Amino acid sequence: MTTTVYDRVNRLIATDSRWSRKLDEFGYIGHIAYVDDTGFGKISTRDDHVLTLAGNGLLIQHWKEWWTGDLSLPRPPILINGEEAISLHIVKMSDNSIIFDIGEKLAAQNVDDEGNKVINAVFAGSGAIYAGGVWLKTGCARTAIEEAKSRDICTGGDVRYVDFSSGQQNIESEKHLISDVNDALLQKGMIMDTNNPLSQPVPITEQEVSHIRQLITNGGITPCAPTGGRAVVWDSRAIARLDAAIDSIRNDEAKKK
Repeated sequence: MTTTVYDRVNRLIATDSRWSRKLDEFGYIGHIAYVDDTGFGKISTRDDHVLTLAGNGLLIQHWKEWWTGDLSLPRPPILINGEEAISLHIVKMSDNSIIFDIGEKLAAQNVDDEGNKVINAVFAGSGAIYAGGVWLKTGCARTAIEEAKSRDICTGGDVRYVDFSSGQQNIESEKHLISDVNDALLQKGMIMDTNNPLSQPVPITEQEVSHIRQLITNGGITPCAPTGGRAVVWDSRAIARLDAAIDSIRNDEAKKK
């Protein structure tokens, strides 16, 4: 999974850089293959908007390609093979607002002087509960991701972020294909046995996991960023909200031309 923090107070989005895949269906019950810092990230910027992604790796590739290209073209699909879904969130940086989100999440909020609920931060992913607890104490999104890394096997690698106020960011954009993540998984990936948390991760290059290495090579295993919770439900209302958000981005960009 990816653990993501939208820190509305400090105008910042942060996430980790780990790609992973549960190996239960391949006969390794309770084992997870993972790789960090591949150059292919799960966060992408476009003009005034930030897109964060989770779910099926190939779908993430399609969305990133579309997001950085011609937005007048039809958006990519939200499902692959009729079942594995994309999970995405879009934030508008100039007014520091969420224009689209879906899936399970935790929120830190308070009530303003007029009695309205105000969201201060949103936490999503398998490490959300750990990140949320630390953010409430420190108010720092990057520290919150670091805590999730120490507590959640599916969160790891360098903390990636986009700072709306300063414009600083360290997102991964050197690689453009999920196959690049596959290559990184083969070269430096690890396998963790979650049944025995005290055991050391095994490199995928080891002979004892040659079956898994062969599946990665043949495309039978594709790294992903599973949400860590219940499957994302894309009903008609969610799709309508997504399309409305995309239209608003198109309209914003049209006004600047």
